[in-house]
Amino acid sequence: MSVKSLSAYGRAFEELFAKGFYSHGKLVGTYPGYFLIGSLVFSGICLTGIPYLKINLDLYKLFVPLDAPVRAEFERSLAFNAMPLGELLNEHPPKNKLKRQVAVPIHSDIIRFYVVHKNYENLLQSETLGKLYRYTNEILRVTAQYEGRMYHFESFCKKEPNEQNCSNTLNVWLKHADILFRDGKTKNNPNLQLSYPVMYLFNRPKDIGNVVYGVNVTGEKHEIFGARVLTLHWFVEFPSTAELEGAYLAYREAMTEFWKVKSLESGLDFIPHNERAMDDEMRLIIETAVPFAIPVSIQLMLFVVLSNYSSDRTKSKPMEAYLAVISVILSLVCTFGILFRLGMAFNPVSSTMPFLILAVGVDDAFLMLGAWRASDRRFPVEKRMALTMSDAGVSITVTSITNFGCFALGYFLCSTPAVADFCILTACGVMLDYIYQITFFAAVMVYGGRKEAEGGLISCCYRNIPLNNETELQVTDSKTDVNTKPYIHRLFGDVYAPFILRSDVMIVSWIAFAAYAILAIYGCSSIIVDISPKKYIRDNSPIQTFVHLADKYIWADNVMPKFYVMNPPDLRDAGARARLNELIYRLEHTKYSIGRVSTNFWLWEYQRFLNDFPDVEYESGFYDQKYLSDFFSQFDYQQYRPHVKMKANSTNGEPCIAAFTFQTSFYGLDSWDKRQAELFHWRKIISEYEDFDMFLADIFSPFLIDQRKSIAPSSMQSIGSAIAVMAIISIFFLPDKQSVFFMTWSLLSISMGVCGGLSIWGSDLDSVSMGCIVMAIGLAVDFSVHICYRYHRSEELTAHEKVRDTLSVVGWPIVQAGGSTLIGMATLPFIPAYLVRVFFQTVVLVNVIGLSHALIWLPQLISALDPCERIPLRSRHPRSE
Repeated sequence: MSVKSLSAYGRAFEELFAKGFYSHGKLVGTYPGYFLIGSLVFSGICLTGIPYLKINLDLYKLFVPLDAPVRAEFERSLAFNAMPLGELLNEHPPKNKLKRQVAVPIHSDIIRFYVVHKNYENLLQSETLGKLYRYTNEILRVTAQYEGRMYHFESFCKKEPNEQNCSNTLNVWLKHADILFRDGKTKNNPNLQLSYPVMYLFNRPKDIGNVVYGVNVTGEKHEIFGARVLTLHWFVEFPSTAELEGAYLAYREAMTEFWKVKSLESGLDFIPHNERAMDDEMRLIIETAVPFAIPVSIQLMLFVVLSNYSSDRTKSKPMEAYLAVISVILSLVCTFGILFRLGMAFNPVSSTMPFLILAVGVDDAFLMLGAWRASDRRFPVEKRMALTMSDAGVSITVTSITNFGCFALGYFLCSTPAVADFCILTACGVMLDYIYQITFFAAVMVYGGRKEAEGGLISCCYRNIPLNNETELQVTDSKTDVNTKPYIHRLFGDVYAPFILRSDVMIVSWIAFAAYAILAIYGCSSIIVDISPKKYIRDNSPIQTFVHLADKYIWADNVMPKFYVMNPPDLRDAGARARLNELIYRLEHTKYSIGRVSTNFWLWEYQRFLNDFPDVEYESGFYDQKYLSDFFSQFDYQQYRPHVKMKANSTNGEPCIAAFTFQTSFYGLDSWDKRQAELFHWRKIISEYEDFDMFLADIFSPFLIDQRKSIAPSSMQSIGSAIAVMAIISIFFLPDKQSVFFMTWSLLSISMGVCGGLSIWGSDLDSVSMGCIVMAIGLAVDFSVHICYRYHRSEELTAHEKVRDTLSVVGWPIVQAGGSTLIGMATLPFIPAYLVRVFFQTVVLVNVIGLSHALIWLPQLISALDPCERIPLRSRHPRSE
């Protein structure tokens, strides 16, 4: 299909829309009550869906890309954990305990407090270690009151079988370490060896890699002589009832207060952390952000009321503008009600959606009011509404469709679920806002129009104000109609437009554009990928301290991924065992590996166990279930049993192991670049052993690592696709080829400016900023389309006159739209969260840059590239009444 024929189809499509909106406007003008009441009834029905609200705070479900390798790895690890252990001879699992766990929901958690010296000095001093061990015993006596009841540590701790009291076993290593460092001579005690990452007490290994960080080691045995971070922790397990859940939160607060007192006493910092700390932070972001929608609504109401008030009662529309904000609020109620009822969950990224809809939702109202003011007041209200919708309907439709299309496209292109949910939620909000603007708000305009001569919906405020002259009641000719245009519209058409079209002004403005382009390109080229957990929590959160500590020490030292072997070889075969040992050897000799001392592998221990039975031959006795059962039942080897899954109904002596895991540790991964490179290296190694069907999992925050590799190409794909789709859609509403070119150029320029501006402003490329950039493309369309469409529809004959006509009609509504958006964003900087801050930066940038394009550069470019006279579209395609 040629461009010419496509343009013809586009013009026909445009005319069809214009005629349709003319009929719709006439219908609303005739029966406004039906549209008004129908909108309110529909809102009431949708309101019933709000109680179905669910909040998704799961970091994995929110921020792990759907195509990320870690998602498949995590799902397979869950499948491994769900596999039955399988029974060996003379082995019986504790069935009663398993039944209890199935019958009663259990809350499981780990309470951790990381200990650091205020100056990050060495903590392995006898005085410090003894003090810490004493504190861990004292905290067992902490109590908390909740709803009139007193709770103790025993109410929540995980107890040993048949025990009623909590133990401090997890922290007893502090006592032994205290002995080691109390007297230098005891360091040579063969029964006590504090090595890293395994401590040996009477030759029994105890993994301390997850409790000691920032270590200094010496010798072949990796003996520790210094550490900067120590961990105090306890397992939590209790019935998950509403009362106990609330009491547990109160008890955690009591523990935090206990450590605050000890911090003042000891000069140490105790940094709290638990398995659900990030969930709590996600919830706090929502609870902090959403209430700000109330002051934003009030600010918008004040802005639209003041910007639409006029001393000329026939032009003053403050109450109508106020109800435009109410219309947006009703559309939000319907959006949430419908989607919550359909099962969509709310998440922290989505918490910015109400602000966006509130800020941009009133844009259509400004255009409709502008078109109404431009209509001939001699016509009846029904015809004026028809002409208003015919003039503004297509423009607001194209912006709504492009916004909807951009966000809908973001839903399909953004692989991060949290951002995808934000996109689909916003897309639905945009369309419902559009529907409410052309129904509810259009009906409001009709009622205001019927009383326009008395001051519209606030006619009571004009009762005591005398009429200046008869022109306030009627318009006698077209010349008077021009003279009675609002002053601000005349200012844009008669003063501002000629000013920006002056040659000297154009030279200065395009020099400014060149500087803008250079700055934008610099920003785009310097933007970096930086994905860190600190971006998913509040700036003033105490967890920020933990993240800083973790980034420097905890995630750097003793990184212990778990390697899953889902298709074990026949371990009776010496060659198969050699290949398995070769794999582990290669992992142990990567750049950041701690080495053999850190490897935790049940097979090696089992082989040592079998060595105590000289008569056992591997070919016949390796899979003897009597030996396997005896091995796993011994105290020193019980830890390995959950990591080995047995086949059901296997013949004794034949291969009976369905799957197993092993671990080895790494250290020195003190940056996300190193962690990413090492993770990909581990994956590459295990991929060379396809017959073992291996994968690795259980690394803290692995979603961050995978995203660091995929975010850049994914962003380019999403941004490019969004711009292409917007350009294609514009062809149907802007059938003039030059208008499509101008709109696409403006869209590319604004998008480049937003990307570069985010980089210069301090934001990075991550899943959140990628979603915001896609959002910016949708918002950028609004500025370009309104100018291009009005220019395209203008009945003037020369380019300069078309620009003047365009700015006189849509210049002030565009300023109102941009101003209302910026006013709506004014309170967001008070929300101390990166998720909100990057959203705020994006909206500010797209509005400031978009206004510059719409009011300066785009009109100048149009006038420069379209100097010839053209036949007005309305003259070529007249519409009969």
